[in-house]
Amino acid sequence: MLVEFNQLPDHARFWIFTSNRFLTQEEIVLLKNELSLFVQKWTAHKQDLNASFSLMDDAILVVGVDESMTGASGCSIDSMTKEITRLAQQMNIDWLNRFSIVVKSSEGNRAINANDLKQLISEGKVNEETLVSNSLLNNFGEVKTHLYLPIKETWMSRYLQA
Repeated sequence: MLVEFNQLPDHARFWIFTSNRFLTQEEIVLLKNELSLFVQKWTAHKQDLNASFSLMDDAILVVGVDESMTGASGCSIDSMTKEITRLAQQMNIDWLNRFSIVVKSSEGNRAINANDLKQLISEGKVNEETLVSNSLLNNFGEVKTHLYLPIKETWMSRYLQA
């Protein structure tokens, strides 16, 4: 059952997928339509899942499930992953590369591979205070408050070393 994204509790289970590029407006409409249809019918052991999703900054997809009523099962998680993969293939997007990040800098937002941060740092285009997407979150409450952190507070701080 599709619920409002902001109505998911802080303890909700979640998955973060970061695209290797920003989505176009047409892709955003397609993604939202297709995922709305999927989430409305998403079940675990024939029980509706109270779930939602949000596309943030045109590149970060967060899918969440309130497991207080029905928990996501292995099969239901597999079906969600298959749907994300299907849409990725249809839109020629890589949602499953864990090195894909969004960088918020004075030069604007960028969807890049985390390995490219070292080059941006050496060019002076980003620094330790530059915000980057953070996929290492512990609970849904953190998604709401810590989706972006300064580079120095993430695992990517290793790129700051000369």
